[in-house]
Amino acid sequence: MAYAYVKENKHGRTIYVRWKRGRGDYPTATRDEHGRPFRSLRQAKQWGEAREADARRGLLAGDPRRSEMTLEEWVNNHWWPAYVAGLKRKTREDYRYHLEVHILPVFGQRCLGEITPAQVAEWLENLRRDGYAANTISNARARLVTILGDAVADGIISANPAHRRRKRGRVTREESAEKVWATPLQALLVAERCAAITGRDDDLVFILALAYLGLRWGEGVGLTRDHVELGRVRITQQIAEGDRFYLEPPKDESRRTLDLPPFMADMLSELTQKRHTVRCRCTPPANDVEDACPGGGRFVFLGPGGGHVRASNYRDRVFYPSAYGWYPRPARPVLVDISAPWPGRPVPAWPPAVPGQEFTPPRGRGVRRYDPETVHLASWLPVLPGLTPHGLRHSHQVWMDQIGLPEPLQVERMGHKVSGIRAVYRHVTPQDRARLKDGLQRLWRESLEARFALAPHSLVPMLDAMLEPLRAAAARRRLVRPRARKEGEVRRLRRAGSG
Repeated sequence: MAYAYVKENKHGRTIYVRWKRGRGDYPTATRDEHGRPFRSLRQAKQWGEAREADARRGLLAGDPRRSEMTLEEWVNNHWWPAYVAGLKRKTREDYRYHLEVHILPVFGQRCLGEITPAQVAEWLENLRRDGYAANTISNARARLVTILGDAVADGIISANPAHRRRKRGRVTREESAEKVWATPLQALLVAERCAAITGRDDDLVFILALAYLGLRWGEGVGLTRDHVELGRVRITQQIAEGDRFYLEPPKDESRRTLDLPPFMADMLSELTQKRHTVRCRCTPPANDVEDACPGGGRFVFLGPGGGHVRASNYRDRVFYPSAYGWYPRPARPVLVDISAPWPGRPVPAWPPAVPGQEFTPPRGRGVRRYDPETVHLASWLPVLPGLTPHGLRHSHQVWMDQIGLPEPLQVERMGHKVSGIRAVYRHVTPQDRARLKDGLQRLWRESLEARFALAPHSLVPMLDAMLEPLRAAAARRRLVRPRARKEGEVRRLRRAGSG
């Protein structure tokens, strides 16, 4: 007999129904035959009992015509309209990418009932041989598992050939690579280099905001000047990328208000005043496109031309060169003119030298003016290989642990949710928020002093102005020490004369 049950997860409440299709065959479903989620336990149970009645009459298991449907027909005519149309845009784009690039070119013209586990294993091995990242391969398989799993739930095929089978016997758990996180000094060095590459203070503030506020990329790009208040910012939206830019709620509806440490409040205030006339240059969509950015928005972080910054372009052209010291595609070291203030003024990149071969500087745009007598070139050393923009969000979590903040404040700041009774009886106090701001301000001050120890000046104007008090304090110490030595010498001579 079919039975229904409820599961709670981070996306809300989902109703499941489990029913018997045959001997040892107990599929589970969350939607009816029209792709609509079940609204009550009673409805789900009635649906499952109807499927069991069909199975007893042989309407599900014994109809071979349904399994002869090709994967492309199943996806385009049934699965996509019923299961994917209601998902968020980013999820739909993810499904579309894996379908068009990895799944349909291989399995599109194959019948659903003819796809075997051996074919899936061969497909995965070919992806590895082609050099795709492990994460890409894992996601592609997960999408195929979902597509074929829904075909199983609808009774089209009896088993999912892409499902990963459980290992028997002793299982050796592979260690997963830990996400790379940055110290406050490393975050500052990467932010300074990003601003040096683009020649804009905006990138210094943007990278530091990702680190000290724990923002996701879309939340940082989607921050508007109306959301920046006195001592805090409100996160109510994010920018989603596709064929154009879209305004959507934050991931998992994690709207929240973030307290700003004093230095970050000053930097955001200065940046918004400097860019108060800059507005988003998105053009209104020709038709009624859902959630499309209409243009004219007062966003805090925009590109040089007033457009939104795409994550992939920024990572390859700005962030990765700053963190790794190399441009990823094509692989070239970042060259800088060290006659400019620290960290040097970036110049057009050259191909790397090959050991054992004589290197000849290339000629072309930007390099034919190279004069070794006046231009002194060097290449950046890596700050933190493996760091990504999302790794700065991980860094923020580590910093809050180091400060010793209570869990409710950490969860609130990261935009996460805690289930159970802990979420009911634990609260954030004003003392906790003050401790947060003091702790982040202390980390910033220590990183700024460590940065000053490397070089007293900066190529980035905003950071150079922040280093000015440290330069003044160092100058006062240099003046006081000779005077103190002179006064000590006079006292020593007087004591010698009186003796």
